[in-house]
Amino acid sequence: MNRSLQIRTGLCLVIVLFSVYLLWPTYKATTISKAERERAETDPALKAEIAAVDAKAIRRGLDLQGGMYLVLEIDTEGMTADQAHDARARVLEIITNRVNQFGVSEPVIQAIGDRRIIVQLPGLQDAERAKGLIGSTARLEFRLLQSPEVVQAAVAKLDETFRKVTVPDSTASAAASEAIETAAADGDTAAGPYAELPDPDAADLAEDPALDEQRARNPFSSYLIPTPWPYFMVQEKDVARIEAMLAAPEAKVLGRDIEFQLGMDVEPLQDGTMGRFLYPVESTVALAGDRLTNARERPDPDTPANWTVSFEIDRKGAHQFAKVTGDNVGEFLAISLDGRVKSAPRINSRIPGGSGVIEGTFTAAQAADLALLLRAGALPADVRIAEERTVGPSLGSDSIRQGLRAAMIGAIVVVIFMAIYYRFCGLIADIALACNILILMAVLAQFGLVLTLPGLAGVALTMGMAVDANVLINERIREELRKAKTVRAAVQTGYQNAMRTILDANVTTLIVGLVLWNFGTGPILGFAVTMSIGIVTSVFAALVLARVIIEWATRDPAKQTLSI
Repeated sequence: MNRSLQIRTGLCLVIVLFSVYLLWPTYKATTISKAERERAETDPALKAEIAAVDAKAIRRGLDLQGGMYLVLEIDTEGMTADQAHDARARVLEIITNRVNQFGVSEPVIQAIGDRRIIVQLPGLQDAERAKGLIGSTARLEFRLLQSPEVVQAAVAKLDETFRKVTVPDSTASAAASEAIETAAADGDTAAGPYAELPDPDAADLAEDPALDEQRARNPFSSYLIPTPWPYFMVQEKDVARIEAMLAAPEAKVLGRDIEFQLGMDVEPLQDGTMGRFLYPVESTVALAGDRLTNARERPDPDTPANWTVSFEIDRKGAHQFAKVTGDNVGEFLAISLDGRVKSAPRINSRIPGGSGVIEGTFTAAQAADLALLLRAGALPADVRIAEERTVGPSLGSDSIRQGLRAAMIGAIVVVIFMAIYYRFCGLIADIALACNILILMAVLAQFGLVLTLPGLAGVALTMGMAVDANVLINERIREELRKAKTVRAAVQTGYQNAMRTILDANVTTLIVGLVLWNFGTGPILGFAVTMSIGIVTSVFAALVLARVIIEWATRDPAKQTLSI
């Protein structure tokens, strides 16, 4: 027996059997019911088992699995071209880190132009949580609280400034106008309506003339509820107005010594309403979050229902943190995230260890998200979601069914045609075609490549190209048989004559496919992936696998006929 034929037969068997092995997790993943997946949410062992199967199965794209599509826009206003390019690269890296830690399988994250980034999250379940993680700036800062004397002077300045620019609307009570006139008589000049600020609560003013006069004389501090130092309280209904005041150009009178930052959490007030703390912090950052090296969520040992986030900082940051805490024992240090204060604990002693804990009423998920953001780092520029689309799982299922139906109909037509037109050799071509698709899917599973709806179109094209190669080979064999050559000679010569044509046609197509793979995005990329891999597997199936089968069928030198 031909030694070369034995080696090629063994190679083909190994490849086909290994492909079946690689596709077995995909088959198992398709047999997992929706009820089992729901039960896995409360069963850690089952969840781990399903996750292990899904990790080895063919990954489906957004159009087949459902999920979220986001277009993020980076605020590069005021940046030079080089700065904008650098900001985009850093935002891309940080968002990639965040998404990878979030646990979405095969996300697609690509930069488009200088300001936009496309994020595709297949199979995503919690869309709101993902948007919060991706779009949050996550700027962690440690700031000391200002002294009471500086705070008192700053509040007085804000009152004086906004007393000159704030005029109640026409629905306010007459007492407001009287109060403004009194303030003007004292030397303050009204400058007309201030469009950037929300109107005062006319209903409150009309019902309480004393409050009306207080708002007119102290347009900033009248919204602050005194509390034991070091902060004020602001009713939730007044938060928008306070934010507008602090963001207004007139707030620049504060100078560079002090800033006011609202608290992150909503707290209950004594009268039963809700409000937020307002913290007077130093403008200078005592320690920036870029010194942070690690962050982990942990249960609060004192309150098991709450979670905390522990963090570690690098050596230089630890030295700086130790100096800040050592020089300010007895003072308050605010922990600020994205301009909102989470907490402001008192410094009881110097902290030399380079680690700390962010405490609060965190749930396990909130603590995990905050730790993830801190580990991934802060975005270097503000990012907004410019476009958002959600693809439901049902739409993905419909796409799969329709795509598979189209591919199956095409495959059946091709198989029937080859079997009728080329008879026995047509059946060999059909076997090679089935093995070709098997190997193609196995390659997708092995290398974690994503199968998309355009990718199914690439699979259909692969079947056509595979059959085309077998048509060329069978026609060459027919030509040799018409010359009265023996069956074995006709097969050998037919493959030799067809090989160059097949290789030339497939290599040129493969070059185009690889270019699309390298530079394409979205649907083009999905199509290029399956087409490029399909070209390679088609050549193998036609020139090696099909030839092995036909050579075994014609290995008898005495054989005089061939069904073709």
